[in-house]
Amino acid sequence: MLKLRTLLPGFSAASFILIVLGTALCALFLVAIQSNNLTVYFDSYLMHLIWITVFQATLSTLLSILSAIVMAKALSMVNFWGKRLLLRIMLITFILPTLVVVTGLLSVYGKHGLLAEVFDYLGLPFITSIYGLKGILLAHVFLNFPYACCLFYQTLNNVPVAHKQLATQLNFSSFTYFKLVEWPLLRRQLFPMASLIFMLCFSSFAIVLTLGGGPKYSTIEVAIYQSIREFDLMQAVFLACLQLVCCVSFMRLMQKTNYNKRLSVNYVRQNYCVPVSFHLVLLSMVIIIIGGLFIVLPIITILIEGIYFFKWSFLTATFQHAVMFSVLIALGSAMIAMLLALLLLYTNSRLLINQQTQWSNRLMLVGSLILIIPSMALASGMFLMLFPYAYSSVLVCGLIMLCNGFMALPFLLKNLAAPMYDVTSRYWQLSQSLNIDGLLHFYLIEYKALKKLIIQSFAFSAILSLGDFGIIALFGGQSVITLPYYLYEQISHYYYQESTVTAALLLILSFSLLVVIDYDRTESH
Repeated sequence: MLKLRTLLPGFSAASFILIVLGTALCALFLVAIQSNNLTVYFDSYLMHLIWITVFQATLSTLLSILSAIVMAKALSMVNFWGKRLLLRIMLITFILPTLVVVTGLLSVYGKHGLLAEVFDYLGLPFITSIYGLKGILLAHVFLNFPYACCLFYQTLNNVPVAHKQLATQLNFSSFTYFKLVEWPLLRRQLFPMASLIFMLCFSSFAIVLTLGGGPKYSTIEVAIYQSIREFDLMQAVFLACLQLVCCVSFMRLMQKTNYNKRLSVNYVRQNYCVPVSFHLVLLSMVIIIIGGLFIVLPIITILIEGIYFFKWSFLTATFQHAVMFSVLIALGSAMIAMLLALLLLYTNSRLLINQQTQWSNRLMLVGSLILIIPSMALASGMFLMLFPYAYSSVLVCGLIMLCNGFMALPFLLKNLAAPMYDVTSRYWQLSQSLNIDGLLHFYLIEYKALKKLIIQSFAFSAILSLGDFGIIALFGGQSVITLPYYLYEQISHYYYQESTVTAALLLILSFSLLVVIDYDRTESH
């Protein structure tokens, strides 16, 4: 029988999450109902909005998954100097600040970007605009395909050595080997990864707002933001409910389709490689060079141009305030996310040990609820609830920290859940026999064993908060301004040099936090 003090941490955190989410959504509903305008525009534009949201998310997912499979297969067939570095950079892109990605893509593919200069040097016209559907797809693929590629590459790289040797003895062609050996393993990962990418693209905000090029390519999330800014709260509530229904329906479909499909791969290090023809090696190198340039060029261009355009006059008082608020909010958000995650996982691991799987699933579901609730609806509900104090920078910072902490929570739960359960279950009998329980048990066993992973997860959530633009887009103004908000203002006013310098600094700040992750990973090895 579980003790009350064992259940209290997790259920307290879950209750807090439910109260905050419920209160924020109720506040938004009540204010919308009390407003004079109760009109909901269910017209052709709304249908177009739904179509564009689903269409761009589907297309982005397909392009990301296909590119990831091709790149992962190419990486698995050849070894070269710098391969490990490329894989590390590919993992970084998934958590890069969205507006840094936008700035990087503009610096390469924009009207005055690197590609335009190359075309100009060759005397060729460059008339392609990055704005519109092309820009949205380009940014989504840039953010998502490298992460999927790393996962697929790990799967291909860890095919059991016996299977590889058997395929060589049977003289399988490269196509036959992929079809019979590698594809069954990849296929099990396709739908979970595609689902994650689809959900991220479906609720994409900053990319669509900056690169959409107008209402033609607006998505539901952007429409919610615009409705709230225009104080058309009834329309915002209706759109939020619509997005909520879409996300819940998709998650249910994902659970049913992915039921009981678990990947079983032998993760053993081995050096055996299946022989590959010279033509395939050459093709693989071409694919790797193209894919590598696509990933690296925007990042390198931002850093080079940021240094080249740097002027001391750019470091204005507003810029300094933006840096201060960004760092403060990032650290505060990471603390909130980490505290909630540890409280939930403390109780979750003990529920699993006592075979209370149903309650464990419910507890983890509460921690992941934010994935299906539009962030704009949550933020605006909390803002309306505390509207009389809206001019207090302390309150606004607190709201942003709380919202960003909630947004990072599902990623922390996914990262820490399995390791924490493994550690707890391994020493559970011994700790019980020694009467070690409660906070002392957490400190001596879970914290000591998972210290490096906790630090990595903390840095990861800080980076997510540092680059977030969705929440600050509503709250940003005179009292609080962050680097992403400051960067958006520069991009929207076409201050190219200033925006490049700001993006470079935001990138350096993110890399500084990534050094913590990388250092701890190196130490653990």
